[in-house]
Amino acid sequence: MEKEKIGMFIKELRTESRLTQKELADMVHVTDKAVSKWERGLSVPALDLFRPLAAALDVSVVELLDGQRHKEETIGLKQANAILESTIARQKKVILKKRIAFLFVSALLLVCCMICGRLLWNQGLLLDERGLVPADLFWQEQDMALDWIRYGLLLALMGITLFCGISKE
Repeated sequence: MEKEKIGMFIKELRTESRLTQKELADMVHVTDKAVSKWERGLSVPALDLFRPLAAALDVSVVELLDGQRHKEETIGLKQANAILESTIARQKKVILKKRIAFLFVSALLLVCCMICGRLLWNQGLLLDERGLVPADLFWQEQDMALDWIRYGLLLALMGITLFCGISKE
């Protein structure tokens, strides 16, 4: 399954039906930017969108996955299996990438927590060393080490949020 081939096929069918990207997007409940990405070959529709997209473009799901019209009404079992296997392989790659990103972010968070804990320990700011209560750590002004830790954590969380937002398909 090639993204560019499917994208060109979607664009061809959309123009044949005299639909704008916005109209097609409204029919399948996505944004017009998503349709634009499909047509440019930057991404492909999610698996749950193929059926409504095929219905909106008046083709079969197999034709849409294959990126071309089929001259016969039916296709061979081997050809249909090949198309579906390539689709499943692509989805597995996407899932694997998301799992690796999740593990990376989790490991990064763990390292940040370990560094912050070590900094607190070295500064003598742990509860049992000075007899502080949790309220003292958050509501009283402390030395610059806590400010750097706080800013570092905020920066790490913003980076994680940005990374997750970018990696969303």
